[in-house]
Amino acid sequence: MTRTCTPGRATSVHHVVEIPPCCPVSGNPRPGSTLTLRYIPKGGVVMPVEDLSVMVEEYVGGFGAIRAQEEMIQNIAARCAALIQQPVRVRADLVIAPPDGGDLQRMIVTCRAVP
Repeated sequence: MTRTCTPGRATSVHHVVEIPPCCPVSGNPRPGSTLTLRYIPKGGVVMPVEDLSVMVEEYVGGFGAIRAQEEMIQNIAARCAALIQQPVRVRADLVIAPPDGGDLQRMIVTCRAVP
């Protein structure tokens, strides 16, 4: 369900959700990973927070052919832009375990998408 806010007022919206481990092999991303969706509402239309959480959960175990974190972020950005019909920016702050072992790393992935 698309929600609305008062149109005509200068507003910027940021949604921040936790990203659960999605990859069934590596367990990446690790706890502490977040996804931030940012946009300026056009015509008062805003992204429902529950829709974003459900969208992120769909990637647990892989989403179709999408397995890489970068592709996941790109796909979520495109889906959000299409849903609310306005440009969005998605930033993921990911905690990643390297595939060959070693210390955990942080990986920042940013993507812009337009409807």
